[in-house]
Amino acid sequence: MSVDTSNLLPGEVIRNRNRLWRVDGVDGQVVAATALDGPTTTHRFYAPIENIEKGSLPAPGIDRMGNPQFQDLLIQSNRLSMLHGTAPLMSLQRSRVIPTEYQLTPVVMALDMPEVRLLLADDVGLGKTIEAGLITSELLARNRADRILIVTPANLRDQWRETFEHFFHINAQITDRRSRKAMEKDVPPGTSVWDYYSKHIVSIDYAKQSHIRNQILSQDWDMVIIDEAHQAARPHTVSATVSPSKQRWEFAQDITDASTHALLLTATPHNGYTDSYASLLNMVNPDIVSGDLHDPQINREIAKRHVVQRRREDVEEWFGDDDENPFPDRDQQTVDVDPTDYETTTYDAVRDYGDALVEAAKHSDNRTLAQWTVIHFLKRALSSPEALRRSLRNRKDKLTDRLNELESDDDVIEETAGISEEMAQANALDSDPGEEYSETELGERVERVVTGDRHAIEIELETLEETLEAAERITKTRDSKLQQLLDQTLPARFNSGGTIIFTKYVDTLEYLEEHVRDEFGDRVSVHTLYGELGEAERNERFQEFADAERGVLIATDVISEGMNLQYAANQVIHYELPWNPNRLEQRNGRVDRYGQKAETVYIRTMVVNDPMDRTVLTKLIKKAQEIRSEYGFSPPYLGDDEGVLQLLDDDEIQHIMPQYTLQDFTDDGQDVVEESAFDDELLDRIKDESFYNHTEVDLSEVKERRDKTQKMLGGPDALKEFVNSGLDLFDCDRSMNADGTYEIEITTDELRGRDVEDHYERVTFEPNRAAEDDDAEMLDIAHPLVQRLIESVKEVALTSDDRYGRTAMRGTDAVDAPTAVYTYKIRYFAHTGDEPTVMEELVQLGLPLYGDKPLSAEELETLQDAESTAANRTEEEWRRDLEQAVNHDSLEDAIRDQADQRRSEIEAERREMRESLQEAGYGESMTGIDNLSVASRDLLTIGLNYPSQ
Repeated sequence: MSVDTSNLLPGEVIRNRNRLWRVDGVDGQVVAATALDGPTTTHRFYAPIENIEKGSLPAPGIDRMGNPQFQDLLIQSNRLSMLHGTAPLMSLQRSRVIPTEYQLTPVVMALDMPEVRLLLADDVGLGKTIEAGLITSELLARNRADRILIVTPANLRDQWRETFEHFFHINAQITDRRSRKAMEKDVPPGTSVWDYYSKHIVSIDYAKQSHIRNQILSQDWDMVIIDEAHQAARPHTVSATVSPSKQRWEFAQDITDASTHALLLTATPHNGYTDSYASLLNMVNPDIVSGDLHDPQINREIAKRHVVQRRREDVEEWFGDDDENPFPDRDQQTVDVDPTDYETTTYDAVRDYGDALVEAAKHSDNRTLAQWTVIHFLKRALSSPEALRRSLRNRKDKLTDRLNELESDDDVIEETAGISEEMAQANALDSDPGEEYSETELGERVERVVTGDRHAIEIELETLEETLEAAERITKTRDSKLQQLLDQTLPARFNSGGTIIFTKYVDTLEYLEEHVRDEFGDRVSVHTLYGELGEAERNERFQEFADAERGVLIATDVISEGMNLQYAANQVIHYELPWNPNRLEQRNGRVDRYGQKAETVYIRTMVVNDPMDRTVLTKLIKKAQEIRSEYGFSPPYLGDDEGVLQLLDDDEIQHIMPQYTLQDFTDDGQDVVEESAFDDELLDRIKDESFYNHTEVDLSEVKERRDKTQKMLGGPDALKEFVNSGLDLFDCDRSMNADGTYEIEITTDELRGRDVEDHYERVTFEPNRAAEDDDAEMLDIAHPLVQRLIESVKEVALTSDDRYGRTAMRGTDAVDAPTAVYTYKIRYFAHTGDEPTVMEELVQLGLPLYGDKPLSAEELETLQDAESTAANRTEEEWRRDLEQAVNHDSLEDAIRDQADQRRSEIEAERREMRESLQEAGYGESMTGIDNLSVASRDLLTIGLNYPSQ
């Protein structure tokens, strides 16, 4: 018969199924608990069918004397696996990252919130994903979160999965239309993939679909992370009567409202419109925003507690002296390319061909699709003659096939190739193509859009043939951009480090690979990366480039979407000019970022002297750079792909595409903004309403918490010492390699388990080494081998006869009389309503065996730091002393007093935090966080310390 669950409190210890468990929470007849003996697992018990009893860890027996080394391992294993609820930062020990103080600031802010609700708006290259990972790892380590949903643009899903797995050991599933079938094979009947997997990564456009949206919202999410959150802001409304399309915003609003914790990430939170910006602030805390949706008021005092927004210049100021500045200088230049007569003739032919293509679609529903198709061909022409030739050939084959299918001259074809106007626009503007197609697939489909009757298609084919003939005449020596690259731009980079050449198109990539190999294959190693490669091959190729003494990597944007390139290269060449300046900055930001080893990053952007490239360069790219230089932030249109066209006037459209106006590309002009993103008034508004350089946590507090974490866990080398001692305990072989890494052989079944390998060729305990050397595996607390070692040490040292650790004796010069040191595990819970917070820590107490005054904190620290010597005691003597230690008359009062003292200290810390946060407007959500009770305590170990003889 189980105990009455109404009498169970969080943090208490129960016995069930022959094991001890810590109660994490009680919901009616259901008890959530974590195992305390043996492997750590969590379980939910339905009390009426269980035999739950109150329990406790039995005191150490007086008939067994263990070994000091095993006792130290037992204490450290508990320390490393403990659920900490006070100041130390567990995420530092559970990840491969090497965060600096400014990246820890949002973690500290998050821990001071009962519900973590933050807008992470740091500049490009400052590590928002890492900050989010640290917060997530911290919440997982403290059992404050388990079910996590990451919402991101489709092209960033792989980045999030790889980053969370590699740096934080968090396994999240990419869930989309294609992966669902494979995932469902592993799901038990009657269970959905959303239930079965606890951590999902979805694209915003997949999630916003009504049937998927309902599935997601039917789940209980502990935490939601929305990346590129500006894409989910409420679209700007000119007045209360205007209702723009807002599916992304509606989903983001609902999911953040339903989740306990929410992180919103964006480098461009403010698009120039207060109502859109306020919608993001409203997601993290509705109390921030008041007034009408189209004319909101922002409470800055509340908002500043929820916003972390630093420009690069702010962080550089934090570091102060130039010698400590972790960021490189940027040498950024434009490479002007004058086209040959052959190229100019081809560009003109493409424009003439475009006129014929649009003319055929002028009176059809495909008119706008045709216009975006023309821009696609022009961009391909400016990229490389090979990209244009392949596109024209594909188009020719498609048109010929469709012409042969027409049964009469009156038949009309209007084929969209499965793409919408929105997707065709994304392809042209170099923005996120969404969930359904990759960039390569989308471009190929744009080329298959067909409109017109037999006569129109025949005219288009004739013009296409002339354009293709012009493109065929551009040979290697007539390709001005290729010659510029081979003769000057690329060779100038050979003496400065690894070089990455970015291109949007795989066809251009293959074209460049051939010619760069022919020209420099004997001097440099040439590598390629693109989206169609599998993950394993992609990683292998990138590592080969990173390891090369002199390497050139030709890549599409697949590597600008999350890969940390700063350790492999310090030079970037943009082979063509994207229309979206955000794409350029994303690429640059993967190299010009914190952690770059070189003092200078070199960026070269190749620009063809053609109306399209000149207009995009002068109107968008250079203007964006001027604003960043003057204001310190990205101009608003970087967060709004539609804004790119809205910034071009009719004259500039005419330069790019003769015979067209801005209204041709903006839905009859209805969406043209009423003010420019370059207006001083708008830019000043962004600056005034933002929170640049804002933080309520100063660096001294961050450093203090970091140092406290290291001290609690035994110092910076504690994990390394534990792993080495633990491997010795289990007789596993380890040796140091010539490069300072370690080789480990797992030779015992006790350490084998899920994801634990039998052989580790190169491991390191140094995060810097692991960050720079992908072949060196980082051993941190969350690593499967370390986790297995922690659990095995706890189990063996608690129960084994020959490796027992609950008791030990040693000699020392630090005591004059026999002294016992007790290690207790104490659990507390905060009275926070329906979801009380459980925390636990190890507390140590020293008592003279035959005295009643506990050692002071200073005396205990001196004793623990003193060198150990042999304790020459007979079995009769240590049995007598061990019995005295277990039954010490003063022990109960001393440990109760120490537990109460620690409870009071934690309450004082939390009271100060609560009062500070309530001043910022948190209200009732803080109730009870500083009202703690001691839930239970277990005596873990007893160490007998004898005066040296």
